[in-house]
Amino acid sequence: MKMTEKLKEETRELHEQIEDKNLARQIMDHSISLETYKLLLLQNYIAYRETETEIQKFLPHYKGKKHIQLKQDLEELEISEGIPVKKDIFKCNSRAEAFGAAYVVEGSALGGMVLAKNLSKCKGLDRINQYFFFNGNKDNLQDWKSFKEELEKYPFTEAEEKEAVEKAKDTFRFFEKVFDSEFKIS
Repeated sequence: MKMTEKLKEETRELHEQIEDKNLARQIMDHSISLETYKLLLLQNYIAYRETETEIQKFLPHYKGKKHIQLKQDLEELEISEGIPVKKDIFKCNSRAEAFGAAYVVEGSALGGMVLAKNLSKCKGLDRINQYFFFNGNKDNLQDWKSFKEELEKYPFTEAEEKEAVEKAKDTFRFFEKVFDSEFKIS
């Protein structure tokens, strides 16, 4: 079985559980308000900043640009105060773990494309002129394809496969923890 298939199969339940908690579902039903959107951006910024920073320590070619795009969105909406500083609340300890975490982070590009198509239908977001994170740019899918190729080329040992799967699960749980956290939008 390919590593991407193994990761998908092993994390399916957690992935679905997290999707149910994510505020992005309000983009899909077009009910999201501007304040909720700001909170969604802030939650995602924190989660991606923490994970991408760790992944980059072990995967040198990893771009890790999602948190940068989210920061641009936050700045555009004049949300700079109240962004918690990096707290080292997410760790990768090996290349295998970084692959597991990156699987979750990069795989989100697929859902992001669907969300981007629905933003224009959200009346509560009419005043936003440009989206940086949910931009609908097809390059995001290319990053996912490139990552999958790198993942499949890596010669995982059996122990490393288990490490990657456990870190992917841990990454989903981390996102869930961030989505469950309370943040003030100023």
